[in-house]
Amino acid sequence: MLKTFYKKAMDIVFVNFLWIFTSLFGILLTAGAATSALFKVIYLIIEKDEPTSVFLEFKKEFIDDFWKNTLVWLVLLILLASIYFMYITSLTNGNDILLILSIVGIYQWIIFFIYYFPIVALFKTKRQIDMIKNVILISNTNLWINFKVIGSLAFIVILIMYIHPVFLVIAIGIYGYLITYHLRKILRPYYEQWKFNELEEEST
Repeated sequence: MLKTFYKKAMDIVFVNFLWIFTSLFGILLTAGAATSALFKVIYLIIEKDEPTSVFLEFKKEFIDDFWKNTLVWLVLLILLASIYFMYITSLTNGNDILLILSIVGIYQWIIFFIYYFPIVALFKTKRQIDMIKNVILISNTNLWINFKVIGSLAFIVILIMYIHPVFLVIAIGIYGYLITYHLRKILRPYYEQWKFNELEEEST
């Protein structure tokens, strides 16, 4: 039991280092693909009893959906910059409506960011627009889970920015574990149905 826990903990630390390397190597432009790969590996670590090939699984997910996840990540960065500009403008001009829109916007941005990469790591669709619609739907119908995952993200930000940056060497792995733990209950029914549909398509 202790040996298994230690192995899984070391795997999470290892995937944390892989995320740092692939993200910083790409000047954070590759952070989207790295985050999707992070969640795929951590999901396997949590759900499977047998050892996980961390490097191979991370590499496969990182490469397979690289351009799709990178594009989504870049769009998210552009949207974040736009929301921030809206927020600054609302404060400068004293515009309450713009302030409310910017607060709603940042909430939607955060929950989409939190949900998208774990979901895209587990599910594959031919049409990216369907994936985006599903992420928006799922992320807006689980308010209690949203409270938990936003709290987990806040904890990681505090750990890195306000306690000490050295925690980056474990913080991303901890973040991936916490988010996967919170989301797996609501995602498991979708995942099981998706795998069932995949098997049916293969048999026909």
